[in-house]
Amino acid sequence: MSALTAPVVEPLYDHAAVEKARLVNQARARLLRSHGAVTFEMIADATGRRPDAVRQWVNRRVRAHRMVTVTHDGVTLTPSFQLTDAFEEDRAVGDVVARLVDAGMSGWAVWDWFVTPNTWLDADTPAEVLRAGGADAVDRAVAGMLQE
Repeated sequence: MSALTAPVVEPLYDHAAVEKARLVNQARARLLRSHGAVTFEMIADATGRRPDAVRQWVNRRVRAHRMVTVTHDGVTLTPSFQLTDAFEEDRAVGDVVARLVDAGMSGWAVWDWFVTPNTWLDADTPAEVLRAGGADAVDRAVAGMLQE
């Protein structure tokens, strides 16, 4: 068969993949626009520490599944719901982050879960409920989501 007589094969367009990518990027843009995140440098400025020391501190917590980070435009961001007002680790949040990461959720997914109104929490966000001392309610919401 010559190139001139070979049948033309139409490409298979993956519209579902394009739509999935659009939705993922839309959700990430919403997080970046509407919910706080800080860089290592911002934490360093606020706490009087060196940026490399902050990077090590955050990375140790990420490796221990106590915190998550995300990367946007080449910059590592730490969603601020995980930090106290003094930029220390919020231990109650860290307990929940560990469960979500251990269940396979990415940093972006964990961030989204914490700042999205949750029906298990009467439409409050897990981050709000934890700040108000509702660790037991958030534990039940995680258990419900993970079907534990």
